[in-house]
Amino acid sequence: MRIKTLTITLALASFFSLSATDLNTSNSIHIEAISIQEKDKQASFPGGKEELKKWLRENLDYPSEAKRYGTVMVDFIVKKNGKLSDFAIRKSVNDILDVAAVEILRGMPKWEPAIKNGKAVDSKVQLPVKFVPKKEEGGLSD
Repeated sequence: MRIKTLTITLALASFFSLSATDLNTSNSIHIEAISIQEKDKQASFPGGKEELKKWLRENLDYPSEAKRYGTVMVDFIVKKNGKLSDFAIRKSVNDILDVAAVEILRGMPKWEPAIKNGKAVDSKVQLPVKFVPKKEEGGLSD
């Protein structure tokens, strides 16, 4: 009788430790799923914000016929392949600077696309393009 009791006790102990192991496995799967979602990111210029500012400074030309300064706010789509499309003026300064802002952005290199659930996706970006007198620094508005 004592051997049967010991056998049943060991069997129950094994069963409960197996259940605890299964429970821990499901917890680690849940944690992995959360960490994958935390890896979601917004679209970005290659090299980050500082490289974007540098690129704009080097490539932004103030149209002399504009006779105004200011910040043009431009919306566009960064496609999942990194190409930019669907440019739209959100905040205008004047037609000349609006066209200049879009033209400079059309000449940008491919961006790093947004990531959602581990996959590249199309995303909307809003970017200020600042036109200032020559003695000041133009480019990205802070």
